Amino acid sequence: MSHNLAANADLFQFQYESVDQMKLEALRRKHGWLVEPLERACDLVAKMPFFRWVRELRRPSELKCAAQQLYCYSAALPKAMGLMLGLTPTRESGMMPFYAKHAYGQADHHLLLRRWMRKQGLIAVDAELELVIPSLETNACTNLAYQLAIEQDRDKWLVAVHGAIARCASGFYKVVALKLHELDAGDECFDAQVDVDEHRSLRCLEHLRDVNPASHRARVLLSKALEGVSLWASMIHSWIGIRVSPAFALDGTLLANPRLV
Repeated sequence: MSHNLAANADLFQFQYESVDQMKLEALRRKHGWLVEPLERACDLVAKMPFFRWVRELRRPSELKCAAQQLYCYSAALPKAMGLMLGLTPTRESGMMPFYAKHAYGQADHHLLLRRWMRKQGLIAVDAELELVIPSLETNACTNLAYQLAIEQDRDKWLVAVHGAIARCASGFYKVVALKLHELDAGDECFDAQVDVDEHRSLRCLEHLRDVNPASHRARVLLSKALEGVSLWASMIHSWIGIRVSPAFALDGTLLANPRLV
């Protein structure tokens, strides 16, 4: 491992050293009906073509197509989080600090990403990003968060946005961050998201209501979480011009091979 990669690995460990690992494991066991299928689905996404594409990058400039779309997504997501917070009814006001912390943590990510793109020469001026048209898949993944914010179903929000998409994002940032350090182009806008998203995907379960794993409600929540994984996978592949439409069974396995066009 190079010096940069070693330093990067240390940084990944720094963010959440204070997390109670025993507590996280207890949450994992308690909500295994959700966590295990999600982990299985996310592991399958990690084997899809996007990640091979990242590992084969030869220079930071080749990431431009994905970075511009990521900027669109990162700029929109905190707005959906703010909507979730703003529409929270009084009976759910205890959730407001949780929503607010998440929104605050994501609010400047697109600005950090923009700064990195300027530094690496991917864009000449900030205004270039105003011309980027989000892909249909980027809009679809973003719109899931807006839909759930309007619906105000706390558990659906937790399992889809925090449990599923945050876990997918952790895998994404881990691979991208390490590759960029190999190319001497690492940056906090990628590094800091690794542990943040990985632990958020489990910590959110503290706020999940108790659910009978054999109930219809459990199937509804698991289906919504796996929808988040599907939309995320479709989104990141659209950034590199590949159409992928994975559909998952409730156990987290693929219903069919992802369609590649």
